[in-house]
Amino acid sequence: MSEAKLSLRCVGCGRTFDPPALHCTHCDGLLRPEYPTTTFDPGDRDDLFDYHDWLPSTAVIDTPVGPTVYRSERLADRLGLDDLVIAFNGYAPAVGATNPTGSFKDFEALPTVLYYREHGADALILASAGNTARAFAYAATVLDFPVVLVVPGRAMRRLWLPRVASDAVRLVVIDGNDDYAFAIRAAGVIADTLGIAPEGGARNVARRDGMGTAILEYARRFGGLPMHYVQAIGSGTGGIATWESAKRLLAAGVGSSLPTLHLAQNAPFTPIHDAWTAGAAIAPEQDVDGQLARIAEIDALVLANRNPPYAIPGGVRDALMDTGGSTYAVSNEDARGAAALFLEAEGLPIGPASAVATAAMIEAVGAGRIRRDDATMLHITGNNEMLLRRDCALHPLVPTVRLHPEEITATRIETLRGAILP
Repeated sequence: MSEAKLSLRCVGCGRTFDPPALHCTHCDGLLRPEYPTTTFDPGDRDDLFDYHDWLPSTAVIDTPVGPTVYRSERLADRLGLDDLVIAFNGYAPAVGATNPTGSFKDFEALPTVLYYREHGADALILASAGNTARAFAYAATVLDFPVVLVVPGRAMRRLWLPRVASDAVRLVVIDGNDDYAFAIRAAGVIADTLGIAPEGGARNVARRDGMGTAILEYARRFGGLPMHYVQAIGSGTGGIATWESAKRLLAAGVGSSLPTLHLAQNAPFTPIHDAWTAGAAIAPEQDVDGQLARIAEIDALVLANRNPPYAIPGGVRDALMDTGGSTYAVSNEDARGAAALFLEAEGLPIGPASAVATAAMIEAVGAGRIRRDDATMLHITGNNEMLLRRDCALHPLVPTVRLHPEEITATRIETLRGAILP
């Protein structure tokens, strides 16, 4: 086990913890990493680990994973913007984006696996609705580190890799329940029963700092921070990560003010938007049937998180308040129209979540929240697999275990120990 290169401080109470802690023992605040290097000095690797000083692992690897930003001309012209930068963090070689599973979730997975491996974990477990599972399956395969993925049955059609997955990938599929929140609870039962380290979700600093490299790449390329940052969110972790990384840049003397966060959700399932506009905290366990019915209506299923880290110290609400941010509820129709406009203008296909972000930016411009000469960053967090299928053979992930909801008990999971763990 290597010596830690960072310490963790609770946003809520200020107490410090050693990595890889996930929770403050005194309050519900997020733990935020503190690195000894406070200057902004990117490397020259041309990948994610250009920002190694502000990632929690000591190790680096050669990888095609890394943030891509470019200045838009055609979409900017269509929307009447003079300073639009697109962060395209899927797979699109034409603009230099080569994330192997087609989304910015690749930024989360590699740093996380390296981080936990360095701190003595034998395996990791997490729940996913699709994109995150692909990214962690890829990281598990590349690093030959056991990762247990717990997914709802409906996610299977989105689970593939551009290479054959190794035996380190263990896929537990929950049949008969398509609720991502249930998959999270199932992952908790499996973790507790088999003694597997939970990946941590939004509380995992490696995940957040990996996501934050997108705004770091903007700072390197353009020498400052944008006035506006636009992204579609499910949990909102990407918004938190961008806020945290922007604060780190400001402290390093890069930029003059925090970007205003514009965070979008896919209507009619918009718990963060609803809470923000109502000035309320989210009550995630209320009206579960209604929530699931609304989830079933949205195109961007990867944005369907019923338990986002909204009102906790350091969570989404704090990020929005600190940046003077806004939230958006984007219909399927508007998102589809935005995807068509993006394809026509930029020549690149985008996924449903990125279409939601694009539609939110269009709305913000129309409402005057983003003005013509404002420096704006639109984060395309992933695209569909069209370009990957053009360039690669995509291999479906094969379930290791399939379970029904009533089988998620410690007794039943113990009988599957040999199947779930390599």
